[in-house]
Amino acid sequence: MRIAEHEVRRVSVLGYGRTGRAVSEYFYSHDVEVFVSDSRALGADDTNHLSARGIPYEQAGHTVRVLEGTDLVIISPGIRPDLPILQKVRETQTQIISELDLAFLLIPDTPLIAITGTNGKSTTVKLVEEILRQVGIKAIAAGNIGLPAITLADNPPEVVVLEVSSFQLEQSRIFRPSVACLLNIAPDHLDRHGSMDRYVAAKLSIFDRQTNADLAIASHEVPLLRGSVEARIVCYEDVTLPKDVFVDSLSPHNRSNLRAAIACCKGVIPTLDESRIDLRVLKGAFHLPYRMQEEPSLGGLRVINDSKSTNAASAITALQAIDGPCVLILGGRHKRAGYEQLASIIVQRDVRRVILFGEGATLLRLSLRDVGYARVTLCSTLDHALKCALKEAREGDTILFSPACSSYDQYSNYVERGEHFSH
Repeated sequence: MRIAEHEVRRVSVLGYGRTGRAVSEYFYSHDVEVFVSDSRALGADDTNHLSARGIPYEQAGHTVRVLEGTDLVIISPGIRPDLPILQKVRETQTQIISELDLAFLLIPDTPLIAITGTNGKSTTVKLVEEILRQVGIKAIAAGNIGLPAITLADNPPEVVVLEVSSFQLEQSRIFRPSVACLLNIAPDHLDRHGSMDRYVAAKLSIFDRQTNADLAIASHEVPLLRGSVEARIVCYEDVTLPKDVFVDSLSPHNRSNLRAAIACCKGVIPTLDESRIDLRVLKGAFHLPYRMQEEPSLGGLRVINDSKSTNAASAITALQAIDGPCVLILGGRHKRAGYEQLASIIVQRDVRRVILFGEGATLLRLSLRDVGYARVTLCSTLDHALKCALKEAREGDTILFSPACSSYDQYSNYVERGEHFSH
């Protein structure tokens, strides 16, 4: 098959997670030879699936097999740009492309709304999808929210609404959304990007290739320099929300998400009347799984499952969204950013006790110790952490599971972690 005027007969796919699987399936269905390379040991389901299709693969490390007869190397979001095998690929001048760039090339005539930010991406993406559908536009949410963009290449909708991460943006060189939205920036993923400056640069790159025909949406708190962004700039705080009891009941961060979503929709439908949006239909977008999810009460205790909290900023937002005394469960793989502010908020909020678990527990305890907070319990697992929280909480308290860390020390993703907490 031809992609951007290049004949592609064989591809190598680096990373066989959700994105890598989708890329492999796309090329397999188009009779292109596929080779899969993953740094992890693949599970039996994956190896059986690949073998049934006759797709060769390697696992537990990337080797020069990636280069053998390959016309194109596609990298999954989790692939670091400094990976040694990528340097070898560059030396052969074989083209490397991200899944995001690939999808952009394969869906050239479909308007793309791309939404990024440290927090609130998934909620805003779902809001945009639902608002557009209300006015009769076939829109599909894809990207980092769960459905890889490449899966839409053969049958694209009228509008694609993409959640894009800093990992995806860092890898991409040609991706250009017609509407780009940056919700917010707080310290996150410094274990990947190395510094806050590089993380910010990755987020801001969503606007890099836009033209004056496009729309750039951001917060007043993230001022965009008009000389560096060619697109028309809109601040989503300037959007007027419909007057409604439901809107008044939303938390401040969700009102921001709704403003941003309306601004994105107006990029596609300039005449959109926000007062005619059916707000009742939007409620589901504000209650996505494992985002401040209410669990059945336990012994008079309110229990909130916020497993989607994978950074310090999201845990701060969760703490600010609840009233009364709470026991806070934190832990997972430490992101090395933002925890000083979280520790200060914990002191100000007078959290009854903090239960720490997982790989990042020791570093989290140090951050709390630095601000003089000592009501800490260390646990090895989430099960143990919940038992300790139940023991420490008093009637009327809230047990808030908002881990502020990634799940990858003990779980494959935040959903698996959230499911474990629920059960």
